[in-house]
Amino acid sequence: MLQSEKGIGLIEIIVAMLIFAIGITAAIRTLPVSNAATTRARNLTMATNLAQQKIEILMGTPFNNADLTAGAHNDQNNPIERIYTRTWTVTDNDPLVDMKTVTVTVTYLSGSKDNAVTLSTYMTSRR
Repeated sequence: MLQSEKGIGLIEIIVAMLIFAIGITAAIRTLPVSNAATTRARNLTMATNLAQQKIEILMGTPFNNADLTAGAHNDQNNPIERIYTRTWTVTDNDPLVDMKTVTVTVTYLSGSKDNAVTLSTYMTSRR
C-alpha cells in the first residue's frame, strides 16, 4: 500500500462495534428497572389523587351524612380501574367534641410492600 492510501481498518471497525454493543447492552439492562419505577410512581400518584378526591367529596357533604357516620366505609365504585380499592374510617369526637377524624386509605395491586396511601383530615360541624 502506498502511504497516501488511508482508510479505516477492519480492527478499528470491530473495536467500534464492540464499544457500541457494550453501550447498547448497558442501556437495555436499565429498561426493566426504569419501567418498574415509572409504574410504581404512576400507581402512587393515582392512589394519592383518589384519596385526595374522596377527602374533598367528604368535606363537601353535610356533617351528619351517612358517609360521615363513625366506622369503616367502602367506596361503592371498588375496585376503581380494576386496581385501586378506596376505604375510609370516621372517628367521632376526635380530637375534640363536635369534630371528626376522617382517614381515607387507597390500596392498589403491586408487587411491592408499599401499596397503600393514607390521608387524614379533621372535620367540624361549624363550617
